[in-house]
Amino acid sequence: MRVYVAGALSTSITDGNRSDSKVVTDYIQNVHDMCMVSARLTKKGYAPYVPGLDFLLGVVMGDFCEGDYRGIGMAFLEVCEAVLAISDSYGVREEVKRAEDLMIPVFYNEKELDEFREA
Repeated sequence: MRVYVAGALSTSITDGNRSDSKVVTDYIQNVHDMCMVSARLTKKGYAPYVPGLDFLLGVVMGDFCEGDYRGIGMAFLEVCEAVLAISDSYGVREEVKRAEDLMIPVFYNEKELDEFREA
């Protein structure tokens, strides 16, 4: 089963308590968290997609904008059979809304996802 792993990527820099370096370290931690979930899903036989890894394309291309990343992620979301939302953010809410519009089931924990697959 193809599963889109939706998770917050960055934190808001509008929060006066967040420094630029905190935003960067939060991004890295969030991608780590998504990869850990993805690794567990892979071991259980799922085919997960982690949109946070698209940053590697940006490293290679050097000129990607936010729309490029969102476009790639949404294209994958549209062919997935489920979405697993592991945290909350504006981007995750947009991904969940798109999945719901496409009638793709959305889950908020691995247990729910596993139960759906087993049903």
